[in-house]
Amino acid sequence: MRHYQSYSGDPYWITCRYNGKCTKCGTPILKGQQAFKYKDGGLHGESCGCGEAAERDFASCAADEAFMSGGY
Repeated sequence: MRHYQSYSGDPYWITCRYNGKCTKCGTPILKGQQAFKYKDGGLHGESCGCGEAAERDFASCAADEAFMSGGY
């Protein structure tokens, strides 16, 4: 559950339409698997655990920004 404002450049979860690899650890991401996608094209796979870690890091930064700007 998101507790922060989302913007168009924010990373998000996708279902991969093509085979690829995790940009963090190099684990293959197969067609049909979930990945956390960044605007610059970076993918972090769900199967290797990098996607969940990237989502947690991003959510933490977004919550900190919302708190510091008075968004809460």
